[in-house]
Amino acid sequence: MGEGTTRVVETDGGAGRVGQLGGEITDVRHRLDSLVVELDRRRHNVTNWKHHLRRQSGSLAIGVVAFAAALATPLALARRRTRRRRILGVGPDVLRMPARRLTQALARVTRPAERREPPPTALRVGQSTVVGMLLMIAQVVVTSLVREALERRVEPRSGR
Repeated sequence: MGEGTTRVVETDGGAGRVGQLGGEITDVRHRLDSLVVELDRRRHNVTNWKHHLRRQSGSLAIGVVAFAAALATPLALARRRTRRRRILGVGPDVLRMPARRLTQALARVTRPAERREPPPTALRVGQSTVVGMLLMIAQVVVTSLVREALERRVEPRSGR
């Protein structure tokens, strides 16, 4: 035992093949090492927020300016509107308009029944749905009747 040739290395020239495989394995390891180093570098670049901030500073600045403009525009327009109202003297009366409308609406409601205007005769949602369904059914019925009448009309002509 322990003497003689091993199963890996045979006496028929297999030693050259083993050396060749060893060289290929070494080449593969070197390529894998370079790939691992590159992946490690990319991982560091992805997780480095300062690097991204430097690279995307222009886009970030544009985004911040756009956000600030979107936030400031309504405020600036409201201030401008307020100044114009003060200049034109429209201020408090504009605020009293909804109160006047509410007072007028309450006055209409509290009028005696004989002095009130008749309620509008608009269809309600339920009524309009029923009307729509009836119109749809009528359309289907009329279409089928017309189709049947046309078929009866065509049949005698084809029999001639």
